[in-house]
Amino acid sequence: MAIAHSPARLSPLHALHGELGAVFAEEAGWQVVQRYGDVEGELKAVTLSAGVCDISGRSAVRIKSTRLDEVLGGRAPAIGSVLRDGNSVIARLTSEEALAIGPPSAEGSSHAGIAERANPRRYVIDVTSGLAGLKIAGPLAREVLAALTDIDLREGSMPDGSCAQAGFAQVHGTLLRLDIGGTAAYELYVAREYGLYVWEAVIESLGHGKVVPFGAETLRRLERGR
Repeated sequence: MAIAHSPARLSPLHALHGELGAVFAEEAGWQVVQRYGDVEGELKAVTLSAGVCDISGRSAVRIKSTRLDEVLGGRAPAIGSVLRDGNSVIARLTSEEALAIGPPSAEGSSHAGIAERANPRRYVIDVTSGLAGLKIAGPLAREVLAALTDIDLREGSMPDGSCAQAGFAQVHGTLLRLDIGGTAAYELYVAREYGLYVWEAVIESLGHGKVVPFGAETLRRLERGR
């Protein structure tokens, strides 16, 4: 029997979202949560406290080179910084490694526009399927993460446009600070097999009902400043 189309790609949290009553829609081959219920309710909860959104469908590549500044060219941020580049970001993790995150793609990652083979030598590794990504936003977003990690999240140490690698609920993760307008917001990426565990740690971090799950519709409204 012929298969008419490719199967949808699923987040490691897909079954949990289904149990929570999520409404899904396909975006670039991924089943993405649009909402769990009332979008206005989600939006209000996030803007008053904190919320978490599953962004595991975002494409992700690691770029490694001993001459990374030359590889990235004019898009080379300082170590510990994040460069916004249209719908994508490049996070400089070390002198020789960067993580590039882009929108979901049916063709896999776009490799952030970096050629896989060229001089200087570089290694461009698609890690999309190996990561779980969480967007944590709201006025209490910093407090959520402070409950999970020992790194200094204060404004002077981790302002908007910065990144760090550390342990979060005893799991190694990569954290990007990417505020949405005037709202504090972070993106946390961990190994796919720890996605559910870290999601639950985030939800429980401030006590019952303080951190709410939200979907792509609420995220888009936050990004539009509404």
